[in-house]
Amino acid sequence: MCDPTNPVITSYVSNPIVPTAYYRAVAEVDADGHLNITDGNAHSGDNGRAAIKGGNGLYYMVGNDNSGNLSKKQLTTTPIGIDLINATGSELLVAGQAPPVPPNIAMIGRLLFGTDKPGKDTNFRGMTIFHNTLYITKGSGGNGINTVYQMGSTGTLPTGTAADLANAPITILPGFPNTTASTSTTFPFGIWFANETTLYVCDEGDGTPVSPAVNGNVADAQTLATAGLQKWSLVNGTWKMDYVLQDGLNIGVPYSVANYPAALNPATDGCRNITGQHNHDGTVTIYAVTSTISTNGDQGADPNKLVKVTDLLSATTPPTGDGDHDRDDRIGHFVTIRSANAGEVFRGVALAPKDHDDNDDRW
Repeated sequence: MCDPTNPVITSYVSNPIVPTAYYRAVAEVDADGHLNITDGNAHSGDNGRAAIKGGNGLYYMVGNDNSGNLSKKQLTTTPIGIDLINATGSELLVAGQAPPVPPNIAMIGRLLFGTDKPGKDTNFRGMTIFHNTLYITKGSGGNGINTVYQMGSTGTLPTGTAADLANAPITILPGFPNTTASTSTTFPFGIWFANETTLYVCDEGDGTPVSPAVNGNVADAQTLATAGLQKWSLVNGTWKMDYVLQDGLNIGVPYSVANYPAALNPATDGCRNITGQHNHDGTVTIYAVTSTISTNGDQGADPNKLVKVTDLLSATTPPTGDGDHDRDDRIGHFVTIRSANAGEVFRGVALAPKDHDDNDDRW
């Protein structure tokens, strides 16, 4: 179903003109397999990147806003039938409710830097909720600040009318990048809080393949330095990056996919979405989907991988092993769980709740 208030149309000649601004929706599946879909109009004509359900029963979505054809200088509001250039990329959805008509879309806050075009420059990627507080990342877009943001006040999920949500504060976590120069040096996507003082951040890399390859590697220096899974610690109120986990990701090394053109062999560029769990031995296991680079012209569309890595939660220095293949050699090493096939891409990862029946109790 298309958003009738959005002017984005097909690029193909047609009569009548065909709208293509499809609603981006949140789908929820219950334990019995019932599917409930809620449409949202904040990202119609472009991409929703992630969605999460809060403890208040409301959905939160982030992504890339609309087409951004009009600049902030040309238009400062969002009337019906005009590109939604006045939005930020983070939206509130009420389960089962029809999308409101612009300009009453439930966008959270207004994140603008200089001459940003909000439709494109505020391209949010990942999100999480921790201690009833909403956090999102921006890792793409020509301007703005690529970093980790808190949306709204601590301990309170953003709610209210469109006007209330527009005034919600958006703040950069202390210690994370806070200058526009970050758009070429950091590319955060998924985030997972292990506890109040430990935050894991996926960096997807800059999406720039090197040609010709350097010693068989097509990743550039920036990606090789910071892409993968970053571990951050909160020290005296400021976040600092402890290290980056990359071992086993084989960043920049092309791999083949059955029935996929060899000329388009992808290489891992970093990590995108993420989730994690605590183990009984003081470690955490993080699951992630990888990002890719290749010559296909659409970075992120290649068959990618589902991977996992275990890290010592208390560690603040990179894990090192002694080569005898015991526990310490497994810490910090990525293992591929499954590789996508040709025509398949992994977009997200989550841990599903499980009911314990009588058979489960026997183990």
